[in-house]
Amino acid sequence: MGKATLIFKEKLTLKHGLLRDGVIWKVPKSPRYPDGIKYRLALVNPFVGTVLILFDNHYPKGHHYHLKNGDQRPYNFESVAYLVEDYLDAVIKEEMKNEG
Repeated sequence: MGKATLIFKEKLTLKHGLLRDGVIWKVPKSPRYPDGIKYRLALVNPFVGTVLILFDNHYPKGHHYHLKNGDQRPYNFESVAYLVEDYLDAVIKEEMKNEG
């Protein structure tokens, strides 16, 4: 079994105090991680301890994302680049809601 390689790590406080926190690992392909990627990308409101957005692919659920209302939806993983783009798009939309 091979080693995991960190390919992305971020912990960034945004202008309204929201926290963007995420990691992406390249891992050996396996039944648990058939794409060879393991990730957790979150947007958190640290003032109230609420997860606003969470993209992850833990076993056994596979690729999916969580919304702040508790809903979970499947995520169609195509590549790390698209994953990061989709995550950042969701963050921007959530930030816009917090502007009002």
